[in-house]
Amino acid sequence: HNGTDGLPGMNGPPGADGKRGKKGNLLLFCFSSECLIKSLINPRNVTKMESTFGTWMKDTAQLNDERIWVAEHFSGRVVKEYASIASFENNSSDVVDVRKFYYGCGHTVHNGSFYYHMAGSSSIARFDFHTRKLHTLSIDNALHHSLAYLLYNSKTYFKFAADENGLWLIFASSVDDSITVAQLDQKTFSVTSYINTTYPRTKAGNAFIACGVLYVTDTKDTRVTFAFDLLKGKPVNVTFDLRSPGGVLAMLSYSPKDRHLYVWDQSYVRLYVVHFINDE
Repeated sequence: HNGTDGLPGMNGPPGADGKRGKKGNLLLFCFSSECLIKSLINPRNVTKMESTFGTWMKDTAQLNDERIWVAEHFSGRVVKEYASIASFENNSSDVVDVRKFYYGCGHTVHNGSFYYHMAGSSSIARFDFHTRKLHTLSIDNALHHSLAYLLYNSKTYFKFAADENGLWLIFASSVDDSITVAQLDQKTFSVTSYINTTYPRTKAGNAFIACGVLYVTDTKDTRVTFAFDLLKGKPVNVTFDLRSPGGVLAMLSYSPKDRHLYVWDQSYVRLYVVHFINDE
């Protein structure tokens, strides 16, 4: 079942401490081992793109927003906005200038804003689609230039992720080269905590976060080979297959709204259904 039944409280932005108060079902869902991913099922091609690199996004928080945004290539200053999946398939779009150049394929759209890495800097940016205002935030001790990528295959230094707990930022530490995750407060656009996974960035192909767990693929992007529980601060023993080897996997992002993985793989954009252990 691909509905949003299991996701109460998605409209309310989470508090700075990342907890959901009395919404006991979601807490149980998120803090139990049953929230781990078992496999990815029902892959579906949505459309073929012209560029090898890119990101396609729906708003990960606003339930009734059907718009799709596309950032083509790994660097640019505009994103295309499509009214619906049908408009996307028919290639009928508006163009939005996001005011600064983005870099990589790690962006996300969350609660009406486009979050991206500001090219050439250690700063991330939040562009509000409605007000057209831009806010920036500098991230200390983050690798951000000279090809020292967090995710080499997709030319990405900073990767945003939104899950049932809110907004996260994945980056590589300039201190020890390991994958670090920052939890972001979207209201104040600030970092509330840092979690160092101690996992080396050189072993990573891509990464996403679902239900408080970071999942990292191997360097060929064929399977998830490392997982880390961000809420408990420790690795978890999870591996599963993703795709056959070959070609560029530019993007891999989870949406808590529909519990799908959004993928840009060898110029195809596709969706996978995320199958959690407790879906059995």
